[in-house]
Amino acid sequence: MHGCSLLENPKKEEAVARVFDTYLYMSEVKGAIPEGTSSKDSTIIARNYIDTWVRKQLMLNRAEIALSEEQKDFEKKLEEYRSSLLIYSYRQKLLQQKIDTTVHDEEILEYYENNINNFILSDEVVMAIFVKLPLDAPDISSVRNWTRSAANSDIDNLEKYSVNYAEKFDMFNNSWIYFSDLMKQVPLSIEQPSRFLRYNDYFETSDSLYHYFIHIIDHKSEGNVTPLSLIKMDIKSILLNKRKIEFYKNLEQQVYNEGLNKNQFEIFR
Repeated sequence: MHGCSLLENPKKEEAVARVFDTYLYMSEVKGAIPEGTSSKDSTIIARNYIDTWVRKQLMLNRAEIALSEEQKDFEKKLEEYRSSLLIYSYRQKLLQQKIDTTVHDEEILEYYENNINNFILSDEVVMAIFVKLPLDAPDISSVRNWTRSAANSDIDNLEKYSVNYAEKFDMFNNSWIYFSDLMKQVPLSIEQPSRFLRYNDYFETSDSLYHYFIHIIDHKSEGNVTPLSLIKMDIKSILLNKRKIEFYKNLEQQVYNEGLNKNQFEIFR
């Protein structure tokens, strides 16, 4: 390591700084400088390290003076933190070993139906066809007709065409998407989505690079029940979390019962 001027020929445990009765030694400063650092960079790193150390020690000293003994007593807090961390790690270890993370569709559907009033839309959702084409793409009029059509043959033509020419092609005809998420991909601002969707099932627009074609196949407005496909993963997370809570509860009771049966604890009344 190339040393800096502060580090050349150091004496054993040579002090390089002092704050009140606390000293910073050369060995600690050297340990903060990576191997192979140039002399110039070593000097900068060393000076920054010393300056940071001095500032920290001054703040520590001020805190020692300003805080009461009770405020400075962290042993109880550290022990509580250690206990919580140990229990958490133990729980996680057993959780990974024993809990079943498979959530079947039947469970998800049952939870959805039993809690249907908790899944109310706060935004418009749509099933749609979305096509994004470069301005120089050929046969735009056919794309327009195919996009607006519900015929299988036209959808097939649109799919084949999009493979060769479309920048983006999505068919949300079997799944729902939030209308706001769809519109993030389109250079068009719609101030009243609910009203707009009531009267428009097709629209298109362009910018300096692309044509955008959107066919709304179906839509649900704010206040209706959220389609299951949109919240399936959320419900899965809810069910898994309920399993975890139940697992932790049973684990704690099991440990308690074992301790009781083996006289591992006493409660003095």
